[in-house]
Amino acid sequence: MALPPLRLALLIAGLSGSAVQAQMTPEQMQLLTHNCLQCHAVTHTGAPLLGDTQAWQARMQKGREQILLNSIEGVGGMPPMGYCSACTEEDMQTLIDFMLGDAKEVGHDK
Repeated sequence: MALPPLRLALLIAGLSGSAVQAQMTPEQMQLLTHNCLQCHAVTHTGAPLLGDTQAWQARMQKGREQILLNSIEGVGGMPPMGYCSACTEEDMQTLIDFMLGDAKEVGHDK
């Protein structure tokens, strides 16, 4: 079940720091809402949830490069590019950084 647009907007606003928001373009925010959050904001998908620092820290053990590669190629239940045909590699990295949130600050960035 997808989240209603207003609920997604509130989730993003509540979990995002102003510095990260400033680095994301409006188009990337739209990609996040229309693609990433369809799984990363819904508990039953098995995807690490936006704002779940512990789940993202576990992924940070592999390093940002591996997270990007997994996102591009697909991993587990995540399809290649997360079905985001409009995303570039740069978009994917920015969206990953946004979703990592605090985990990238305390995780092991290899």
